Amino acid sequence: MLEYNILGIQLLEWIGYAASVLVLISLTMTSIVKLRWYNLTGAVLFSAYGFLIGSLPVGIMNFLIVCANLYNLQKMYKRKEDFKIIEIKENDELLTHFLDFYKKDIKSFFPDYKMGKGQLGMFVLRDMAVAGIFIGSKDQTELRIELDYALPQYRDFKVGAYLYNQLSDILQKHDINSVYFDTGMNLKYMEKMGFEASDKDGNSIMQKSLKKSS
Repeated sequence: MLEYNILGIQLLEWIGYAASVLVLISLTMTSIVKLRWYNLTGAVLFSAYGFLIGSLPVGIMNFLIVCANLYNLQKMYKRKEDFKIIEIKENDELLTHFLDFYKKDIKSFFPDYKMGKGQLGMFVLRDMAVAGIFIGSKDQTELRIELDYALPQYRDFKVGAYLYNQLSDILQKHDINSVYFDTGMNLKYMEKMGFEASDKDGNSIMQKSLKKSS
């Protein structure tokens, strides 16, 4: 039995509290993968807690939950997902409905975004479901990113990785060889997508060159 006390509470009780918090946090995750990982960690602690206090039902049940999470995570990581990019045409009705439906969440990331004429846009599909949207304004041979938004359940970098891997082929017909942004987008995300700090007209920006296919 673990008798060590922290703030007057036995270490064994802290294990139970930690397990409860992790399971609770897992239920707030919009990403299924994150939900599984948090739930897995909580179940590991709960299983250990159950066996340590001599409660076999708690220990065994949570051990089975651990196995179920591991099984489903393995399936998720092995499953080959299908991605596709569809360019948005002018006056696209789906675009209007999409921006209206997610306007509150979009505004939290892109408070200054406004749909304008002449913008280039595309939907990113993941297993035939709209997972994200990308919109930019052409600036000579560059594209200024106005919106790069992924739905909450798809924020695991896969949508962005696929998008930026395919952009060169999509944008070369518009004579665009680089993309950049000068707004408060997620720097960690943009760096992971291969963007680098640069300078444009005296302003600091994040820019990514696009390698055109031969």
